[in-house]
Amino acid sequence: MKPHHIFRQIKFLFFTIAVVLLIFGAIAFFYVSLHGKAYDVSMSYESNLRSLLLILALVGIPASYLFHSRKVKHIDKDLEAAQKLLQYRTAFFIKIITLEGLSLLSLLAYITTAQLNYLSIFGILYLALLLSFPRKNTVLNDLEIDPSDVTKPSQQS
Repeated sequence: MKPHHIFRQIKFLFFTIAVVLLIFGAIAFFYVSLHGKAYDVSMSYESNLRSLLLILALVGIPASYLFHSRKVKHIDKDLEAAQKLLQYRTAFFIKIITLEGLSLLSLLAYITTAQLNYLSIFGILYLALLLSFPRKNTVLNDLEIDPSDVTKPSQQS
């Protein structure tokens, strides 16, 4: 597979997850606005759920970034550009899936309890996801890839 195809896959993966998560967030917001909470929960359950989601968010965001940066640092610099990008894609996928999973948990808690705390946790997690956008220059610099290796053959002069 060619490097520019792999880089397009990385961006497509990011945009797909970001858009689907945003749509699910909007659906959750409108559902709670129209129908209220989906389930009656006790105060102790809600308190435990809030604590759990806060801890998961506070640990999950740095853990996903730390895992990603360590995996990227351990990519062999002698590999071809396509091989480097394939390994980067795997590390990036794990990073955004971690953030997506935590975001979905917070949205489910919001639907269940109709508490805006969970929606704000979702917002923080979604912002962390958006901040991890795979910029071409950043990826190429992290992997020490020449930009001409990633451009389409028709764009090379």
